[in-house]
Amino acid sequence: MYHNSETNIFELSKKLPEDLVASLAREVILRVASRTVAAAVARPVSQEELLAFSTALASDSPKSAAQIIAAEREAGRPAEDIYVNLLAPAARQLGDMWNSDHITFAQVTVGSGRIFAIMRSMRHMFETSAPAEEPAVIFASVPGETHTLGVRMAADFFRTDGWNISLLIGLSHDDLLAEIAQISSRMVGLSFSGEHSLEALSQLIVALHVCAPHLSIVICGQEVDEFRPILELMGVDGIAVTMEDARAHFTRLSQDKT
Repeated sequence: MYHNSETNIFELSKKLPEDLVASLAREVILRVASRTVAAAVARPVSQEELLAFSTALASDSPKSAAQIIAAEREAGRPAEDIYVNLLAPAARQLGDMWNSDHITFAQVTVGSGRIFAIMRSMRHMFETSAPAEEPAVIFASVPGETHTLGVRMAADFFRTDGWNISLLIGLSHDDLLAEIAQISSRMVGLSFSGEHSLEALSQLIVALHVCAPHLSIVICGQEVDEFRPILELMGVDGIAVTMEDARAHFTRLSQDKT
């Protein structure tokens, strides 16, 4: 899982403009670095260990950072402890090193990509206890998107079909993340209407992977086929052009999670 995630991230960086890659790197660092300190720490991480891990993240070695995490897991360190007491301070350190020009753009891109890949590989450890009997889905428009008729129609279609739908439209990036965090759901459908929304969508997908790793993400819209190669590299769980496509994806995902 780690290898696949890392490979996808680096392939994605080749397909996107450099300014968007930089924006996604900042998003990863910001979201991971903002993790709060865990109540219980399995074993304090020393400054020497933190520096060694941060250095491994930005190094030329594709396996060093992942091997450190694997060793921590084998030693019994809980997943949440790894998130907040190793990945979060390492992300802050990478951000500080980037801002002070101690590492290059290429190095911080590599480092943030590896953090993201590590978190994606640990996704299965963060399943929620949302009620399995309710097929609850969050439908949301991408921040900045003004064409919301499609997502409204989709919400009505699914409600008529018996689904429990929460509809979020017209929200900023941070407000949308905050709202999603308050809703007990394991699936989210993001409405995407074309290239003008690609940057906002990319940042939202990255943030959701970091902040809500339990969520399955389906991208919906008539323009998604054109961007399918990029969206697949982002690690989404489904891509739907029609209502029927979306229903098939969410039905499959709800059954997978029961």
